[in-house]
Amino acid sequence: MGDKRAAYAQKFPIYEKWEGYMQDQNKNAPASIKSGVQTAGVFWCWMKSERAFVTSATNGMACAIGFAFLILLGATGNIVLSIMSIISVGIVIVSVVAIMVFNGWELGVSESIAVVIMIGLSVDYVVHLAADY
Repeated sequence: MGDKRAAYAQKFPIYEKWEGYMQDQNKNAPASIKSGVQTAGVFWCWMKSERAFVTSATNGMACAIGFAFLILLGATGNIVLSIMSIISVGIVIVSVVAIMVFNGWELGVSESIAVVIMIGLSVDYVVHLAADY
């Protein structure tokens, strides 16, 4: 694994193996040194933050789409236009995420932030077009 920017899904199984190894070592160690810990420098430090970013990105997508639908419904007063607009936002999101997957990217910190920004821009664009229509 030599890449500190590797995705959480790649780093976590390795972390678990090392953590298990350290727990076994601590069980068999003398009482005075049973508090050994493992560290990998920069490899482990962002794992929990990265998982939080990924969770926030997926929750953000769901909240943004739901909230945008309500705003569109209120602004246009037309449920068909609102549904079509939300489908357009969904297509934009799926297209960009598909390109990320085709390029072999995993949803890490940078990608999570980019997805949230992309949602904001696509919703903003679609809301203005729908409201003008």
